[in-house]
Amino acid sequence: MIKKLLILTILMLFLTGCQPAEVEEVEKMPEKGKILLIVSQKDYQPKEYADTRSELEAAGYSVDVASITTDTATAADGSTLAPDLAVKDANIDDYKAVALIGGPGALSLGGHAEVLDLIKNTKDSGKIIAAICISPITLAKAGILSGKKATVWTDAEKTQAAELEQAGAEFVDEAVVQDGNIITANGPPAAKAFGKKIAEALG
Repeated sequence: MIKKLLILTILMLFLTGCQPAEVEEVEKMPEKGKILLIVSQKDYQPKEYADTRSELEAAGYSVDVASITTDTATAADGSTLAPDLAVKDANIDDYKAVALIGGPGALSLGGHAEVLDLIKNTKDSGKIIAAICISPITLAKAGILSGKKATVWTDAEKTQAAELEQAGAEFVDEAVVQDGNIITANGPPAAKAFGKKIAEALG
């Protein structure tokens, strides 16, 4: 009898010890929606891209990256990324906001009708349209800065600031400027604040 009780006790201990541990569920921040970042196919600014993206993702947004094609996009420092889609295939209904990244190659974006059309459609839809560094020039080319306050990277002669003013904008010499649903920033050091401002504007 004692032997049977001993075996039963050992069996009970064995079974109890093998119970699966309760897995603690980790709360995941709900995704707030998608934001489209547009980079030039060549010579986009890598810090602006990385810092803007990291701030948006930290705020709970997912990011898609578009360029003129889905071919490899190369940054000014030689780093690369594979765009998720071509600008011509972007549907503004899929995104909460659209942001243009700057860099030496960013002015080329203004030469593509599909980029200008997407900018206009974003503004017309009442969604956030944003641009950093030299890219506010592309917003000006799209005709959406008239009567708006905006900033831009500008040289010592204020050439780029003058371009914004010629398009009807009021140039503001600040790192990040918001006027309604249009957000502009003036270069790499402003990229984190730029990303935060977009997230704040979205709420």
